[in-house]
This record gives sequence, C-alpha cells and structure tokens, in this order.
Amino acid sequence: MRKRLRFAKYEACGNDFILIDEMSGRRTPDRTRSSLATKLCDRHFQIGADGVIFIEKAHGVDCAMRLFEPAGNEADMCGNGIRCVAAYLSHGIRKSEVTVMSRDGVKDITVSSKGYRVNMGKVRCTGADLKEYWTGCRKMTDSTLYVSVAAKNRRLQGALVNTGEPHLVFKSEDVDTEDVVGISEAINGDRRRFPGGVNVNFAQPVGPHDIKVRTYERGVYDETLACGTGATATAGVAIKKGWVKPGTVKVHPPGGCISIEIGKDGNAYMTGPATKVFEGVVSIDI
Repeated sequence: MRKRLRFAKYEACGNDFILIDEMSGRRTPDRTRSSLATKLCDRHFQIGADGVIFIEKAHGVDCAMRLFEPAGNEADMCGNGIRCVAAYLSHGIRKSEVTVMSRDGVKDITVSSKGYRVNMGKVRCTGADLKEYWTGCRKMTDSTLYVSVAAKNRRLQGALVNTGEPHLVFKSEDVDTEDVVGISEAINGDRRRFPGGVNVNFAQPVGPHDIKVRTYERGVYDETLACGTGATATAGVAIKKGWVKPGTVKVHPPGGCISIEIGKDGNAYMTGPATKVFEGVVSIDI
C-alpha cells in the first residue's frame, strides 16, 4: 500500500528529525511507524534523518512525542528531538511555554531568544535508575558513576547515567582521536550487559565551563552531530566528578553548542537551538 505523508524536517545542532503531525488525524500504528522510520531515515534513497517523530494529542499537555529511530526501535527520550517538537509547536500555537509528553515523562520547555530551554529532570546515577538498561548492578542503591567497560583491547573507566536515555560517559584527553564508532559498536555488541544497547559519549574538558563531546547513539547505531540527552549526561557527570566548575556548562558536540545548568531543584536544564529546514509531502510504500 502506498501512503502520502506530510512532514516537516527540523534540526537541532545537526541532529535532524522528520516530524509527522498526527494531532488531528488518524494515528499510524506503531508497527508501521517502525517500518517508516527505517525507510524514511535512509539518507541515500529517502528524506534522511536521525529519527522520525510522530506528534500526537495527549491529555493535560500540548502534545506527546514518539520517536522512532533508523533501526526501527522507539527511543525513550531525545533532547534535541524535543526541542524540534517545541519549535514546531511554538510556531503553530504561538506559545512561549509548551509541555510535551515523552516516554520519560512530561517535559516543560520555555521558548526565548536564547533558544529552547528544557527541564530534563535529574541526572540519575544509581542501580535502580539503570536497571532497565544495564545488568551489571549488584545493589539498587549502588552508584553508577564509576563503571568499567572493556572494548577493543581497552579498559575504559566511565560513568553510566540515565537522562531519559542510558549514557556511558568517558573522559578523554583528545576526543578528535578517539575511535568513537569502533569502541561504541564493541560496547553495544555486549547485549548481556546492555540488553537494549547504550549511548556512548567521549568528553574532553576544554575550559572551566566548556566540554567537547562526541556521541554514538543507540538506535541510530552511529555517531551523530549532537545528542541532547548525551549533552545533559556529559555535563551532569562532569559537574559531579569535578571535571568542570559548577555553573552553566557549554557542551560542544560537532554540530553546535548546548548549554546545561543544574538548577536549585537538582534538575538539569538544557538550552539549545532548533530550526525548521523544510517541509513537504512524501509518497512511500508501507
């Protein structure tokens, strides 16, 4: 069956998404959404993207977002994606504050001249917070800020945290020389320890409040130009471990800059851009 889909393409620091608005129409079944994502995200034969976001109605919020990645899986949360959804909503309904339901709960986003500021919640770092993603925890109360992982004849010491998505964060002396894809693929090959895969970040402090980062995303199964949950994880770990000084941290992935601050409430607040690239209609077999 051939289907015509109206879509909008958005990007946030080079992390790009196809947005499909199903707020007023019939919802595409999840199985079809998964299939559409694997096809539409192909950069050679289709639109190309890091994921497809379906925007739905949900009670008590402006909308819900469902992100399906190129591998066909559904992500739990996406920091750059939710900023794109906020940009799409704010353009349509002219609101400076929007609420979006994700699989990681409701996220409040404020729109300003500085970008889109998202309350990401706490950077979670105990066994209980990671039990869904990692089998290496002995006690639910154990800290996951000190995790050892073997990959490609290296023993890596890092932190494993939950920012809506599971993220390993490793400190690096020079992120430009890291074999990000090779090491991350080796780690993701261990489905005994990481049953659903894991996002991997290599972080290099370059100033008292600045960090360079490169991120490999599960679901995409490749390095991306930016990752919002990864930037949040990286800044949260860097503050907790003293790699940077307290205060607003500027995280610099290859695609741009994302600011992270830890509020007095203990929550992480992510601020960054989101831009509409184009819109159109695609006809595709489903």
